[in-house]
Amino acid sequence: MKTVLSTLALASVLVAGACDARAAQLLLNGNLDATVVIDGQPRPDDWVIDASRAISGPFTDGLSSEPWAGPAPTPVTANDQGVFFKPFQGNATDGDVTVHLYQDAAATPGIIYLFSGWAGAEANYSGLIPGSRTRTELAVEFLGPAGLIASSVLHLPAAGLGGAAGQPFGYNKYTVAGIAPAGSTTVRGRVSMINAFANPAGGGQALVVDDFELSQIPEPATTALLACGLAGLALVRRR
Repeated sequence: MKTVLSTLALASVLVAGACDARAAQLLLNGNLDATVVIDGQPRPDDWVIDASRAISGPFTDGLSSEPWAGPAPTPVTANDQGVFFKPFQGNATDGDVTVHLYQDAAATPGIIYLFSGWAGAEANYSGLIPGSRTRTELAVEFLGPAGLIASSVLHLPAAGLGGAAGQPFGYNKYTVAGIAPAGSTTVRGRVSMINAFANPAGGGQALVVDDFELSQIPEPATTALLACGLAGLALVRRR
């Protein structure tokens, strides 16, 4: 059965983030710099791309790897690549476009997982239109043999997507956290553009992402972090 992680559990994790612990990167090609050509377009290697349009169905041109899509303040490397989501592929004929970019790793129940990455958007991206049906998500999900068990989702526009003044694309770094529930065998880091469409106003509409990290905070650090997080919540409550 699909559930959403409780507010208390997530609050504990987020407060716990202030405590010191060493985390290990679980992603392959987390910086998105390694690419592979699919249907004539460069795409990030080792990642799964699931793209479809509401009317015409699955298609292959929902995103591409681009050297211009990951400028500073994201970490810049010699062969730097970011990922460009294409909201303009949504239209009245084919329907809104939805694109999920994700990668899976083995999960251990009871362990804290953090998924972080950089995201930015141009001013006319459909996800930034007030009241838009477009959703832009950063998520950490936990799956078992029967499918999705639980998820923690950050809606990026509500978290300030595109709003970092003075930065290309308003780039900023975001993090979402969750605790793997009982029955979890897989943890998934996912970034998604859902129900996007070409803005009739035109202009710059890009959604761009770069440099992801999926981290497992190992035992005994998990227990210490939870204790620290709960202590932090207690302090907040007392104030």
